[in-house]
Amino acid sequence: FMNQTEQLVQQWEDQRTIKNLMGKYVNLVLLNREQEILSRFWSSGDDLCLGFNDGYYVGRRAVEDYYRAVEARNLLVAKTLQKKFPQQLGDKSDEEIYGIGPFKVEPLYSPLIEVAGDGQTAKGLWSCLGAHNEVGSAGPVANWTWGYFAADFRREDQGWKIWHLLYVTDVDCICGQSWGKPQQPYPDLPEFADVKAFRYPDYTVARQVREYYRPDRPLTLTPEIPVPYETFADTFSYGIGEEA
Repeated sequence: FMNQTEQLVQQWEDQRTIKNLMGKYVNLVLLNREQEILSRFWSSGDDLCLGFNDGYYVGRRAVEDYYRAVEARNLLVAKTLQKKFPQQLGDKSDEEIYGIGPFKVEPLYSPLIEVAGDGQTAKGLWSCLGAHNEVGSAGPVANWTWGYFAADFRREDQGWKIWHLLYVTDVDCICGQSWGKPQQPYPDLPEFADVKAFRYPDYTVARQVREYYRPDRPLTLTPEIPVPYETFADTFSYGIGEEA
């Protein structure tokens, strides 16, 4: 049995490990290497859940399909830009052009992390004030983002892995436009028609998880803040089950 000092040191080490894990996660997003995220950072179990503003991917297969779709879209964008800029990119391989275009910055702030008393699970909540340059139907467009990452973790192989992850935004607005007013999208460009036609997999559970900000939006609190707990049965989940 650990004494109180050893328990505090272990909790500090666990919190540091979890902060580093999420830091690595958002850095892989920045580098457009989402295809590595599932194997590197997620639990080996099947009961995974990945949520966004408008729905959840539930189960390992659904989460895997999402990250594969991000990879496929990244390659589609790169090949579209290769056609548009043949002098700069025309002679390069798929591996060489992969990742050009999107620039997704999701820095994490104000971590709130609680490790269960039994040391088997943990919870974390972060603010995320970021920006992303996404290539869509109008070509590259830069957006400001403001939201939250919230996650449940479980201990596996003497380390920590993501179990449930929720990324929701209050603000996702085109740079140069008011985030308190309806967005005015740029006109579509014909050379980006294939990008416009791309679709991510359907959510396992499609529902409004968080409403985007508008001036008359009702008061909307942060995702639930972690508080001390003994076992996961004593707390809430950032995920959602198949039956919900």
